[in-house]
Amino acid sequence: MTYNVDSHIRSVEDVKTFFHHIVDERKVNFHPDDMFEDYVSCEGGINTFTLEECAIYNRLMDESFKACEKADVDIYDIGLEELQEAIGLKTIV
Repeated sequence: MTYNVDSHIRSVEDVKTFFHHIVDERKVNFHPDDMFEDYVSCEGGINTFTLEECAIYNRLMDESFKACEKADVDIYDIGLEELQEAIGLKTIV
């Protein structure tokens, strides 16, 4: 999936797809509260995202918070589930 200036997050399913893209496709261990400018490569300290991507992804994260709030869904649970799945952890209830 590619996100651009025309992309929008309108539902919880969109949030899940966006988070999957960040973790699985972009290989970033992220937190919803962090700005995308803060992510740098461990090798050489190079920014993970371009300035244009940061602007797009930060806007999409704002939209993600709004979509989750509207649906009364915890955005942090979605992020945690995505990260756990990526590293092969099962949620224990």
